Amino acid sequence: MSERPEWVRVARVLRPHGVSGEMTVELLGGDRGRLLPGMALRSTQGELELESSRGDGAHLICRFRGVYDREAAAPLSGTYLELPTAELRPLPAGEFFHFQLVGLVVEDPEGRRRGELVDVEAYPAHDVYVVRTPASELRVPAVREAVLGIDLDRQRITVAEPYLEGWIDAL
Repeated sequence: MSERPEWVRVARVLRPHGVSGEMTVELLGGDRGRLLPGMALRSTQGELELESSRGDGAHLICRFRGVYDREAAAPLSGTYLELPTAELRPLPAGEFFHFQLVGLVVEDPEGRRRGELVDVEAYPAHDVYVVRTPASELRVPAVREAVLGIDLDRQRITVAEPYLEGWIDAL
């Protein structure tokens, strides 16, 4: 299993919004309550303090302390906003952060090791787990039909047999 990182990406800055330094920000999961005024975030441009956010859904309009015009906002475009792992919100049962899944051993329902989960790709309908097997790299939809169980204590994920066959990856 992957080591718990110090910082986790929670949003991506898309572009400036207007001329007063506000930014359009895309959340990388969760709801707008994930970003609260006063939060300290990190980007490749340094530390930022969130002053305000508004909007609903995955896109918010955010203002950061010290960024008060379009020229100051422009260098943030395309950067990711990270939050210290210690400040992550608790997740409901059955939900996981990507860093918790990468590195898990993938096994079939009989408990035979079939590979390792090496990446999680986010798609609108559901995530897709990238599984490296001795023969190939497979993509398994993160749906109940395919993923039968995740056990973080044992560092295992159980995947239904049909999804561990090479031909399914061609879809």
